[in-house]
Amino acid sequence: MLAIAIIIFLVLLFIGAPIWFVLGMSGGFLAVFGMNLPSANVPSHFFIAADSWILLAIPFFLLAGNLMTFMGTAHRMLSFIVHLVGHFRGGLAIAAVIACAIFGALSGSAVATVVAVGTMVIPHMLEAGYSKENSLGIVSASGTLGAMIPPSIIMILYASIVQVNVSDLFLAGVAPGIMLTILLVITAIIVSYREKAVGRSKSSSKEIGSSFVQAIPALLMPAVVLGGIYQGIFTPTEAAAIAVFYVLLISFIFERKNFTKNNLIKSIKGAVVTTAAIYIILGGVSLFSQSLTFSQVPQQITEYVASVNVPAWLVTLVIVVFLLLLGTFLEPGPILFITVPILLPTILNLGIDPIHFGIIMVICLMIAQITPPVGMTLFVLSSNFKTNVGVVIRGSLPYMYALIIGSIIILYFPWLSTFLVD
Repeated sequence: MLAIAIIIFLVLLFIGAPIWFVLGMSGGFLAVFGMNLPSANVPSHFFIAADSWILLAIPFFLLAGNLMTFMGTAHRMLSFIVHLVGHFRGGLAIAAVIACAIFGALSGSAVATVVAVGTMVIPHMLEAGYSKENSLGIVSASGTLGAMIPPSIIMILYASIVQVNVSDLFLAGVAPGIMLTILLVITAIIVSYREKAVGRSKSSSKEIGSSFVQAIPALLMPAVVLGGIYQGIFTPTEAAAIAVFYVLLISFIFERKNFTKNNLIKSIKGAVVTTAAIYIILGGVSLFSQSLTFSQVPQQITEYVASVNVPAWLVTLVIVVFLLLLGTFLEPGPILFITVPILLPTILNLGIDPIHFGIIMVICLMIAQITPPVGMTLFVLSSNFKTNVGVVIRGSLPYMYALIIGSIIILYFPWLSTFLVD
């Protein structure tokens, strides 16, 4: 029955079936014919998987990010960053990285980040002499930083699967997120100097000050959300709801022109569609992982690794390589949902902190979003700027290498992701 379930899984995956259907069909087959469960139990998994307090944070964080995008408050923040550093050699590239890091954390979506930041920054970069490859490549890679910098949707999903404290996971992502941002900034400066790109005209102190004042409401949102969580004022789920209220409030006060029914509907629709997709995939994951556990697949992998006496550092390196290879043909969500239930028992048996492993997963999933041929941000930018996807791929390569270096650093210096938690 297990062999047939695996064949069903591989065939459906190969023909491009939706990942929730792939997981649900293969897991459902194994549950009914391998575990002898009533067929009525199969659809119940899709409800049980979504019945989690922490998962309620996902629609709220997505809605908050969409509101910032459509209501215009995010553009105030982007404008301030460009005014502040845009005049330096490589300054616009630096501004693109920083803007992507901040906006990515607020929106929770790499796609929304590359579109919002790219629309504003890339035209200025091209005008200043940056190549199209570099301009598109840096935004494509930097748009993934929101996965590491809290609050992160991927971290919430990982925490719900592994049953770890999502607040600890958020805290663990702070230092690696800053480190990866610095690595991308350094790479951006090197590439920009090689291209001899010039900065935009220097903004006056008055322009910088004015743009900063206008950006303060947006810049305060991470402090409100994360500060409230770590001061014990509210839980991560409550913080997500507070984020929505906060964005609505500042949009109503400072962006009255964009505070329209149409923008509100677009924001809600985007959050609902994305949330529904995540929840239905989680249902398939629940069914798939329970069936595999019943079939002793994770346990057998753990026993095998223990029997061959392989050092933990080598096992984790193999896992990272495996995840990066999966990223060449799968999107981040499916990688997370398929691999974590299988790999977690082995990780725990090796004595690896699940919080640290979560950060390793996040950096691998970041790289997956810019890995051809299925890197989502590559195709979004290619479509949005009417450019051949090969141009975006070539431009993103230096930044992908920087992220890979970052993954090795995170892998072998676990204190980077655990010292704040401890």
